[in-house]
Amino acid sequence: MSAPLAILDIGSNSVRFAFLTRGDDGAFFVPGGRKDICTTRLGKGLDKTGRLSPVPMADTVAACRRFCDKAEAAGSPVFAYATSAVRDALNRQELLGALKDVCPDMPVFLLTGEEEGRLAYAGAMSGQAGTLLDIGGGSAQAVTPHWAVSFPTGCVRAQDLCSEDALPRMRDVIYTWLNDRVTLPGPASAPFVGVGGTITTLGALLLQQSRYDGSQLSTLRLTPELLNALLIRLSALGDERRFQMPLLVRRHDVILQGGLILSWFMEALHIKSLTPTDRGGMEGFAGWLYEKGIV
Repeated sequence: MSAPLAILDIGSNSVRFAFLTRGDDGAFFVPGGRKDICTTRLGKGLDKTGRLSPVPMADTVAACRRFCDKAEAAGSPVFAYATSAVRDALNRQELLGALKDVCPDMPVFLLTGEEEGRLAYAGAMSGQAGTLLDIGGGSAQAVTPHWAVSFPTGCVRAQDLCSEDALPRMRDVIYTWLNDRVTLPGPASAPFVGVGGTITTLGALLLQQSRYDGSQLSTLRLTPELLNALLIRLSALGDERRFQMPLLVRRHDVILQGGLILSWFMEALHIKSLTPTDRGGMEGFAGWLYEKGIV
């Protein structure tokens, strides 16, 4: 095994951090499966202003500094990648400059939407062919062996569009929004795999977990019927009671929006069942660093 890498995923909803190790088979994995997360909502309000807001930027920079401290204490080289909110923001250089100031030894790679999707595919699919869905805070990706597409349609952006709790009305608004924005270039084939916080959290809820355990996700076959029934239950709870659920403390106000995005994609791609996985972009990015000779 190689020495572990420290990887930061600077997303539109959160900053994630993990130590990743390269196994004897060449694939990167997280020993013990533990990924740290800090919710910063970096993409909040981006569609309205085109800019990253000061408070989420400050929170993101602070989170990155804390994670860099952990990497330095462990003696691990640290690398970061940034996704939808940063690539779409007019003032992205403000954030990237601040990160350079506080984490001078951490390279930050700004991914295109297609790159984001393909790295998630590489990390999640373990070499098998199939179709990957990745629903994040600022964007959603669909990837097959033949095509990869990305759209600015994540759960945080959908919350800015529609924050109410009435599920039928939310479904109408979000489906109309997606119909106007998303065009899929071709058919998709099984197996279908899903990554990103929306999908893994919904999976954990369907498994009736009280504390998140990503190692169990591979046992789940998430169907449109299971998803719709879960969204109805979550909507009926209301935001206050969702907030009291340990799995939804960080997602109580965006889980319905993210779930409806997933529902739309499952309908559009005729997905009868999907398996969530904890593996994805971080593992794919670590592999990419290795393949390019960067580490």
